[in-house]
Amino acid sequence: MEAKGISTNCLILTAILQCLCLKGMHCEVIDQFTNFKNLGMFLDEVAYNVAIDALCKMGKLDEAMILFDEMKCKNLVPDVVHYTTLVSGYCLHGKIFDAINLFEEMNENGLKADVIMYNVLAGGLSQNGLLDEVFLLLDNMKLQGLSASTVTHNMIIEGLCFAGKVKEAEKYFNNLEDKSIENYASMVNGYCESSKTMEGYKLFLRLSNQGILINRSSCLKLLSNLCLEGENDKAIKLFEIMLSSVDGPSKTMYGKLIAALCRAGDMKRARWAFDHMIDRGLCPDLIMYTIMLNGYCHVNCLREALSLFSDMKDRGITPDIITYTVLLDGHSKISMKIARSENDAEAKKKVKQVALTFWSEMKEMELKPDVICYTALIDSQCKSDNLQDAVLLFNEMIEQGLLPDTVTYTALLSGYCKQGDMDKALTLVNEMSSKGIEPDSRTMATLHHGIVKAKKVQFRH
Repeated sequence: MEAKGISTNCLILTAILQCLCLKGMHCEVIDQFTNFKNLGMFLDEVAYNVAIDALCKMGKLDEAMILFDEMKCKNLVPDVVHYTTLVSGYCLHGKIFDAINLFEEMNENGLKADVIMYNVLAGGLSQNGLLDEVFLLLDNMKLQGLSASTVTHNMIIEGLCFAGKVKEAEKYFNNLEDKSIENYASMVNGYCESSKTMEGYKLFLRLSNQGILINRSSCLKLLSNLCLEGENDKAIKLFEIMLSSVDGPSKTMYGKLIAALCRAGDMKRARWAFDHMIDRGLCPDLIMYTIMLNGYCHVNCLREALSLFSDMKDRGITPDIITYTVLLDGHSKISMKIARSENDAEAKKKVKQVALTFWSEMKEMELKPDVICYTALIDSQCKSDNLQDAVLLFNEMIEQGLLPDTVTYTALLSGYCKQGDMDKALTLVNEMSSKGIEPDSRTMATLHHGIVKAKKVQFRH
């Protein structure tokens, strides 16, 4: 700016700091604040508050207090906002008694706390399970002519649940005379926070039966918990209720549900949710496609995976190394099944061609495979009896400066054992040990199986 003849001032500098803070770039806030200060630029109370807030969020509370004292030394008068920022920081990091001391210092300095300050402190006290102190604070609010707001109640409810005092939160919630939808949402949030997801789900259903639907963020939290706990039927029920709402489920909700269904191998319902999302005009991203591809591969549906992969590319979504690794790994598992059931050369040729097509595409896109990707392809080649190609890939990986891990060695070991080449198999195990890579139980089981198989062959002859 200054290079172009545009002078800067405190207002512009503060706007820059606030923008960085909103983006969560707290380190950059402090760096810029320090630079501005070192250049001798005037920084007012607002600029100092942004910097103090950044330090609090970083957990650097001592440095925040130094900055707070420095501000006072420069005859910049702290107000309720500055104290609220510091109290919030102390509450955030569990230093509730320091927060209370600051609150009392503020009162001694003649500053009157506003609703925001009371909300912050009420939340902090609740998160530490100090319910008696919460009620004292609410009484203090009334004496100051302030009334607890919906936000106040929400912070207390969720804070108590966070502290594990769910019964106390329920009692507080039930004693509220005029419950708002936001209060109900906070109770659902609290149940989720305290690992009582089923209680939150029951409350959600009771509300929906009354025609009341809580906000989408609370629905997302409940849906996420249900999915994590494997309660997929209940997650779908919640999802279907959301479908009847004006806004409908968010893209993140679709993603959570699809991922859970894929993990469970329920690809029919996962595809239903996936297609429904597209019908609503929400375009799935690379991550969502990759999750679906992984799901199909895990249930041995390579044809469906390849069809979806083609659809992804048709939509202009470029696959990354993870996408190809998922496909290669899935192909590896399926190729073993094909190799066992079909011994003809044509079937094996098709298996080999699919994997090499993936590999060729990756190279055309200049995607650099990592150890996991190489391992998936080596495993695929070994299982489809393409041991020579597997060895070439193994050597190529090392030439690229990548170090094979136990899984990589075990994949190649499996190929040698399958071919009955136990000399090379034993050499590979010795190579692992010489490089400080300890064979795991799977490695030793593969080697043992190969030795037993080789002995049986010798016995027959």
